[in-house]
Amino acid sequence: MRRQLGVALLLVLAGCNPGRTTAAFFYAQGRAQLEAGEYEAAVRSFTRALSLNPVLAVAFNDRGLAHYHLGQYQNALADLDSALHINHQLEASYNNRGLVRDALGDYRNAVADYDQALLLQAEDPLALNNRGLAKYHLHDDESALADFNRALQVRPGFVLARNNRGLVHLRQGQPDEALADFLAAMRGDPTLREAHVNLVLVYDQRGEYDSALAHGRWAQRLGRPSAIGFNNLGMAFFHLRQYDSALAYFDSSLARDPDLVLALSNRGIVNQQMGRTAAARHDLQAVVQMGTDPGLSADARRRLARLRP
Repeated sequence: MRRQLGVALLLVLAGCNPGRTTAAFFYAQGRAQLEAGEYEAAVRSFTRALSLNPVLAVAFNDRGLAHYHLGQYQNALADLDSALHINHQLEASYNNRGLVRDALGDYRNAVADYDQALLLQAEDPLALNNRGLAKYHLHDDESALADFNRALQVRPGFVLARNNRGLVHLRQGQPDEALADFLAAMRGDPTLREAHVNLVLVYDQRGEYDSALAHGRWAQRLGRPSAIGFNNLGMAFFHLRQYDSALAYFDSSLARDPDLVLALSNRGIVNQQMGRTAAARHDLQAVVQMGTDPGLSADARRRLARLRP
């Protein structure tokens, strides 16, 4: 589930008045580049600003965000640590460091960062949503649900919290509540790819495969799906017995995230269904060796025992 929800967090930008100083000019330039998605250019601008003002905490914070977007998580952590060393009251940096730790799978320390952010800015809906997502990854569903509910009380139209709450409902065996949340998130923001990806999953579980594929196609139009998005599409094609298409989507999922054990398990099942014994054995043995999901590992062992030599 790590990357299912990957995609459902907002970044916090710390404010700064550019003024007339050269450091402030480069900082403002970096902010504009960061917001435009020009992350490498933003890193260069923030670095110029910091060369002129080495204690500009917000520049460390925002350069950390640029590194985060570039997947340079250790650099991001170093910058956010520096921001907080300079200004330990910078709520945005705790929130953003939590995002980086989420990306690294360090959910417990991410929760600690979000706790600190909420101490500095009580009932910040972004921090509540982010903490709820980290708790979801820790399988602390009741606490996650409380955070999402509170975020929605503070900001009723917060589509990310609505989408993420749906994930908790789905895992708790409440598909109708999950469907309502995913649909509400999609209606609130039709461009929210995560809502379409999750609708693929819930419609697939309900046996409504045409609806699942329709939302999968919408997700693809909105951009390249995440690993879990490709996996969900693969499951819809699997249930439609379109095994070649299912296999292609599971391959795409694992190309995005080679450690996504769910996609690996599903690909093994498709290979088994297609009579591709060697490929099925390879995938299922990998699921057992990874051992990250006891349920999937047990299922893989059962399937391996049934495969012919």
